Amino acid sequence: MLTVLVSGASLVTWGAGPALACSCAYQRTGEFAAAADEIFTGTLTAMTEPPRTGVVSSTDPITYTVAVDAVYRGDVGSVALFESAMSGASCGLEGMAVDRRYLVFVTTDGSERAATSCGGTAPATPGRVDAIERLTGSPAQPAVGVDTEKPRAADGAVGADDHEQQAVPAWTIIVAGIGAAVLLGSGLRRRRRPGAH
Repeated sequence: MLTVLVSGASLVTWGAGPALACSCAYQRTGEFAAAADEIFTGTLTAMTEPPRTGVVSSTDPITYTVAVDAVYRGDVGSVALFESAMSGASCGLEGMAVDRRYLVFVTTDGSERAATSCGGTAPATPGRVDAIERLTGSPAQPAVGVDTEKPRAADGAVGADDHEQQAVPAWTIIVAGIGAAVLLGSGLRRRRRPGAH
């Protein structure tokens, strides 16, 4: 709910309905940082659009993949994935380009990560990086592999540990099948011996 002072006396309030375009209040780096759960810099390596299923919404998410080189807040892996609405009308990121380095501010909800055009994510210029370092201190190195498994789990893909777990019953089935074939063959040979001349 937004509140605006009118004529120095009365207050007018209204809700932001779906037909209204995204409007961001002017904020500084400190305010972006205060609202973010994770802050990092890295090179954008991929942008994955949502599948086209007939009905398209401006809120449908694009998934961004970033090769992280420095972490200012949070437990962020060397490859970080986050989502943002596909349209700037829904506060989605705009003008993002693969192979460009960004300063990223994301909010988290469980395993979900999101960034908006109002959240501060922007090209990692020296001025922006210096500003965030003054607030958070020197960055840490990304934790190898922390973030790469979360989006795959959401897509139903299987991680390395899951492959190892699935390999055990597969080998068990193969060995059992071979054993059954050997026993069957042995039984057939025994049946033929009494009638052999």
